[in-house]
Amino acid sequence: MNDKKQVGQLIQDLRKIAEMTTVELSKGICTEEELHRFEQGEIHASSEVLYHLSKRLGVPMNYFFEAGELTPNDYSKEIKSTIRHYIRKRDYETVLHMVNKEKDNPMFQDPFHAQFFLWHEAICDYYIGNKFEQALRKLEKAIAFTRTSEQFYSEKEIAILNSIAIIYEEEGHLKKAFSTFMEGLQHIALLPKLKDPLVKIRILYGLSRALLQMERYEKSVKYAQAGLELCIQHETLYLLGELHYQIGEALCQLGELKEGIAYLEKAITVFEIEQNEAFVTIIKEEMSKYQETKKKS
Repeated sequence: MNDKKQVGQLIQDLRKIAEMTTVELSKGICTEEELHRFEQGEIHASSEVLYHLSKRLGVPMNYFFEAGELTPNDYSKEIKSTIRHYIRKRDYETVLHMVNKEKDNPMFQDPFHAQFFLWHEAICDYYIGNKFEQALRKLEKAIAFTRTSEQFYSEKEIAILNSIAIIYEEEGHLKKAFSTFMEGLQHIALLPKLKDPLVKIRILYGLSRALLQMERYEKSVKYAQAGLELCIQHETLYLLGELHYQIGEALCQLGELKEGIAYLEKAITVFEIEQNEAFVTIIKEEMSKYQETKKKS
């Protein structure tokens, strides 16, 4: 049983022992629906919510950590992993909700946690509030939280730099995006060891995207291929579909329709596995146009 289910089951058991309804336990703490989802192990209760539930149920808060074998470090990893999951799904409303619930948690007041929450708050500022300059200021501030060297960036700082590059790209500042992605790649080369290969995969994907929009198709293929090789090397599906799409699109733009369409078909297969129907639809529409062009030629 995973930690969410163990803690959820404990909440439910304690509630029943106390002969409380879900309405009674949740009142003033969370919604009844949220409590139901906590008890079913579908979502994590924030530390603040667990505190108030523990008070109402008459047990110390660490009772939940001990029963679920969930240490504060485990809880931190779960929260950050969940936030990154929703970033991947582009569900920025949920990300902002989680950030706002957790950023003032006493457990997370060190510079590294503060940096993580400010980073994701900035991303939400841009995608929800369309606050370009505010988002950039927060991202630069997030990097400054842990900067110890003018020459070297940590992996987390490089990841935040990647977010800055993405926002420049979204705004159409392609040259600035490209130079920022390249800066990130150069900092990766200076690291003695890269612990998280996804950081490099994200930057290679970003470079490929920017170059595709700049109509530098051969270079776009080069960086996407490098990202694809990393995905295969580390046995990850992360950005695998997107990288196949980048290569396929660039090759089609170069007139290499047969090979390009083959890559687009592989991208569709990956997105079908991931149940990403929106991307499947978009690529099928793109592919049909190239197939028509191929027939005419």
